[in-house]
Amino acid sequence: MSVGLVTGSAPFAGLPDNPAAELLGRIDGAEIGGVTIRTAELPVSRARLPGVIAALVAEHRPEFYVSLGLATGEAVLRFETTAINRVDFGVADNEGARPTDGGPIEPEGPPARFATWDAAALAGELLEHDLPAIVSHHAGTHLCNLVLYCAAGAMARAGLEGPVGFLHLPYTPKQVARFLKNGPPAGDTAPMTPRALPSMPLATQEAALRLMLAGLARQLRAADA
Repeated sequence: MSVGLVTGSAPFAGLPDNPAAELLGRIDGAEIGGVTIRTAELPVSRARLPGVIAALVAEHRPEFYVSLGLATGEAVLRFETTAINRVDFGVADNEGARPTDGGPIEPEGPPARFATWDAAALAGELLEHDLPAIVSHHAGTHLCNLVLYCAAGAMARAGLEGPVGFLHLPYTPKQVARFLKNGPPAGDTAPMTPRALPSMPLATQEAALRLMLAGLARQLRAADA
């Protein structure tokens, strides 16, 4: 049985929800393009993430591995291509760790690792379905970057050559509405602080995710032909 692994980050930074985690239950067990989708929520933990990712890859030995994360304030779906061997957190993880020195994820690891999916083709297919998507060459220096770096490394160490990638998601309308309803207790003391942020309905994000996974399944078949 062909398995595609999809992981998503748990809520973080005090938020009660995260579309990256909410989408997992909507696709777990789905058969897409002849591939069975298995999902797992990832802890927002600098210390534990590398081991969790390695264990998931060893358990599932997936044909492809895609992880999902929230890009705060982003207006479109972002197909990431590059993870750098650096950590510099603007926000602490859920265990209170906040490295800010730009130190390495893996001291002996390469300076960067690259996603192995065809990001341009996948983003282009979403655009053909009127879903806003772009190719991005910088996954940041927070945990999303760390996930892509560790996922690419874990797949390579396991001898798995299938596509690996990371998809950044926008806020949902529910999240933005909550920001607008529940402002700071003393009010917005900085008038230019944005609270009316871009968003994308979770159902739209799910439709985009399913299209992307079908595209990955086609890339697998083409590679095997």
